[in-house]
Amino acid sequence: MKLAFLASGRGSNFEALVNACQQGRVDAQPAMLIVDQPQAGALQVAQRLNIPAHVLPATDKATHERAIAALLQKEDIDLLLLAGYMRLLSPFLVGLMYDSRLGQSRILNIHPADTRRYQGLHGYRWALQNQLTQTAVTVHYVDEGMDTGPIIAQESLPILPNDDIDSLQRRGLALEHDLYPRALQSVIKELQSLCAVS
Repeated sequence: MKLAFLASGRGSNFEALVNACQQGRVDAQPAMLIVDQPQAGALQVAQRLNIPAHVLPATDKATHERAIAALLQKEDIDLLLLAGYMRLLSPFLVGLMYDSRLGQSRILNIHPADTRRYQGLHGYRWALQNQLTQTAVTVHYVDEGMDTGPIIAQESLPILPNDDIDSLQRRGLALEHDLYPRALQSVIKELQSLCAVS
């Protein structure tokens, strides 16, 4: 299966997913990276990993998403993975990737919290501010809402008594980089079985 990635920042989850593919832990081909920020660090990651990259500035949402859609269709992309992409997707793009057999859009995202408890930015900071003893990392399907799609995989992350934002984010990222590829592989296996049946 061919993968495309949407990113806005440094690209650490993008790198973890591509590495998992190249090491054979994920049965898929990383086909392209799309970023909305010309200064996104993910571009350097893509260059180092020999993944084609496209910069599509999001000055206008509709134009931006039509350009994304054209690339996805041109490359016959099977799955779209959000990796630090800081924009909500419209019904147009979600609908473009909808798979009736799966009952979901073929778009995945990762979130640094339990999406049933907290949606939006700065999930690790939210957990510390609310003095939680544990938080979670969640991989979910993407719909038009903010972190509201069905959960694919989730793992808890203990918050240690001496944790600050840096230590919690460091351990959280390590968990993200492990969980996202595993969740992706489970979706790929499900899609492969659905294709075999049909």
